[in-house]
Amino acid sequence: MVIVSSEALDVIKSRVTSQKVWGVRVLTKPAGCNGWKWELNYEDNPSFDGDSIYYDCIAVDPQTISMVEKIEIDMEIEGLQEQFIFNTPLSKAQCGCGESFTL
Repeated sequence: MVIVSSEALDVIKSRVTSQKVWGVRVLTKPAGCNGWKWELNYEDNPSFDGDSIYYDCIAVDPQTISMVEKIEIDMEIEGLQEQFIFNTPLSKAQCGCGESFTL
């Protein structure tokens, strides 16, 4: 399941439009001090053959969704700084800088 705040979806749609791509792919990669990090990549052509879960212009690769089951994507804007915030109920810990998490 993918839950995206309206603020995050607006930013994603704006960036997708400016990049002239279909959307973004959300995935987890081994990295950081806690084991996993979130990654958001532009997607030119989505693969609709069942290998991903789609939410509007967001694709989630099947390995990621099988690991986390639920992804919440929000947007944090503080002054000129903006960042996507990813949450999953299965996350057990997050490193101090917020770069990686443990499942």
